[in-house]
Amino acid sequence: MAHEEPVKFRCYKCEDPLTFSTKIGRRDMCPNCYAYLHCCKNCQFWDPSVHNECLENRAEFIRDREEGNFCLYFTFKEVEDGDESEAEKAKQNIEKIFGIKVDEGKKAPKTADDARRRLEDLFKK
Repeated sequence: MAHEEPVKFRCYKCEDPLTFSTKIGRRDMCPNCYAYLHCCKNCQFWDPSVHNECLENRAEFIRDREEGNFCLYFTFKEVEDGDESEAEKAKQNIEKIFGIKVDEGKKAPKTADDARRRLEDLFKK
């Protein structure tokens, strides 16, 4: 059985796991959503709550945070252990609020009757 390495990088836009064999260039794009990878939103220094949205105070101002850029301080943000995607956080909140498992392996209902039955099962006491 092959041991899977933990995801080290994710695209800021689609949160798809990324693997690099070479240094990221200014025009490199995510293979899933085609967002630029060498951009502020993928950088460990990007922080929308600070001045200039950058923790590196020597970096030049960049107007479009999603556009590929030439920033010399760009360092791809690594996924930290325990880091969860927005989708995972949303699923956990749904499970907490409604007390149901989101991913139980169920597929979408095929008929209107199946959908109605599932809805009624969800809200019965």
